[in-house]
Amino acid sequence: MNMRLLKIYLTIVSTTIIISYGTAQSITIHADKPTVNLSPNLYGLFFEDINFAADGGLYAELIQNRSFEYFPVYSTFNSKGHLLEPMYAWEKKFVDGADGHIYVSRSLPLNANNPSNLELVITNNNGYAGVSNTGYDGIPLLQGEKYNFSFYCAIQKGDNEPMYQGKKIQAYIEDENGDILDFVEWTNDKINIGWTKYSHTFSPKHSTKKGKLTLLFHGKLNVKFDMVSLIPQNTYRGHGLRSDLVTALKDLKPAFLRFPGGCIVHGSGIENTYNWKETLGEVEQRKPKWNLWAYHQSFGLGYYEYFQLCEDLGAEPLPVMPVGVSCGWMKYECVPLNELDNVIQDALDLVEFANGGVDTKWGKIRADLGHPEPFNLKYVCLGNEEEDTPELLERFPIFAKAFQNKYPEIKLLGTSSPGDDVPLYDYMSKLGMWSSDEHYYEDPSWYIKNQTRFDKWDRTKAKVFIGEYASNGIKLINAISEAIFLTGVERNGDVVDMTAYAPLLARYGNTQWEKANMIYFNNEKVVLTPNYYVQQLFSLNKGDVSLKNELQNWLGDEVAVSTTMDKSSNEIIVKVVNAKSTAFTLQINLEGINKVAKEGKLITLKGERNDTNTEQDPNKVKPVTSVVKTAKKFNLLVQPNSLQILRVVSGK
Repeated sequence: MNMRLLKIYLTIVSTTIIISYGTAQSITIHADKPTVNLSPNLYGLFFEDINFAADGGLYAELIQNRSFEYFPVYSTFNSKGHLLEPMYAWEKKFVDGADGHIYVSRSLPLNANNPSNLELVITNNNGYAGVSNTGYDGIPLLQGEKYNFSFYCAIQKGDNEPMYQGKKIQAYIEDENGDILDFVEWTNDKINIGWTKYSHTFSPKHSTKKGKLTLLFHGKLNVKFDMVSLIPQNTYRGHGLRSDLVTALKDLKPAFLRFPGGCIVHGSGIENTYNWKETLGEVEQRKPKWNLWAYHQSFGLGYYEYFQLCEDLGAEPLPVMPVGVSCGWMKYECVPLNELDNVIQDALDLVEFANGGVDTKWGKIRADLGHPEPFNLKYVCLGNEEEDTPELLERFPIFAKAFQNKYPEIKLLGTSSPGDDVPLYDYMSKLGMWSSDEHYYEDPSWYIKNQTRFDKWDRTKAKVFIGEYASNGIKLINAISEAIFLTGVERNGDVVDMTAYAPLLARYGNTQWEKANMIYFNNEKVVLTPNYYVQQLFSLNKGDVSLKNELQNWLGDEVAVSTTMDKSSNEIIVKVVNAKSTAFTLQINLEGINKVAKEGKLITLKGERNDTNTEQDPNKVKPVTSVVKTAKKFNLLVQPNSLQILRVVSGK
């Protein structure tokens, strides 16, 4: 290389170095200057029975339509709704020459809450007749596990037939090829007149992904049966919920659980409003109901189980109570004002159920269910996505005043319409609500743009509860945009008190909300989305206080940071979110401390913008933990399309 070319080359290199160094991105973190305290309840969960999240999901029952109460449900949310009918998930089975007919009947009901049952009329003494249930896309059965099977049956003799002569009941589980995995039979002396509960424990000889349960009868007779159940003995802490799904929730370390839903709480019309009292007691006494997502709820997962789940998760219970109006998206109806006292009393009774002593009416009911200790309810949500209507403005203050008078210690969370305009926020502040519930389902650009939403919020008004939000997708860029938004939430921890992603659960093949869900599942597998990992990383690395920081030569809204302190471990937590497709070096300056550990823990969630996790590739996007060298001043390589969380131990 001649001297002239060498001089030009060195000039270019020198200029490049100067430009790169002169525009380096840096952050100065003042560990001795906390700004706001972060709410201990900042990151929680919202559960709604949408996407078959309860029956066929969290609730471990394997029989679908176990009480034959299905009927066609029509909804703008689900085109599949019209397929439901009383024999849905059941198949008729007549073998070895049996003759007769089978139909759903409402005569001689098991009880008033479950009026439908299946009636089988066998007209000869040949063979066996009955039904098989296919569960939810097949019944998964595992070798080595035990399954509790039960059903109710009422047998009547046929014309001129002895009551028990030759009568038999058989039940068995089978695999997709018809191979019987376990079998039980009841004969003459074991069969009773009238409604009788029959029980057995099955142990499959091998595993199957798409099994069936078959229930057969022999002999010339009329038989009615109802409440057919098959549930694994191995449920989370024996509480009847699917262990792998509860584990996924617990791994988020949620501070609270909002339940039993949003839109389904006030339902489509007053008759469809969620009634928590109908979800208590023995499962056969619970009153099933259709919901506006166009399917049916057995309420095997009821209010007692929700409170129990909160304890299992270590989460504050946050029930949502209807306030006398139905869903504005569907059939808008209102409870007449002269009947509102009954609805209010139902809501007040819930507090007694959760917190009352065993000498109170509802406290005793809780104790009789197996939980004499109070559930220590502290929060109640009033309403969900309510519109700014005259009817709501008439009813809501009556609810609020009733709670404030009887239970002033309960913190009330108000409501507003979906979207970021929150027309009822000022009204909720005026009524003395602890916080007001905001919901937004937007594209990633909205979350990036709105990371400063709360920077200039009025600190004298009610706090904010972001009760539902998602960025309309489960790709990495969706999760990254949500992370950028959450850095603004942490910066304004004195305003935002609680947040919850929504929806929480979605069953593959039965999903009404197609845009985005946090956790997907089928009978065997749980798939965690990139959005799940963002929620988990923020929850597990929240910190107690936000720290003052100063940014130099920043890269725009697509890069965001949050700086907090975990007082218990004396760690500075730096969250860096990069929605750009290029990496950069971030110089980190730690001020206000004397000592810094030589190494820090770095957690990185990264990939291509459109990466996601699927049934076929459930671990494509997943956090990775590493160790980095740290000091009072050091550099961090920020990966493209990433959330990185650095934890550094500090000292004085």
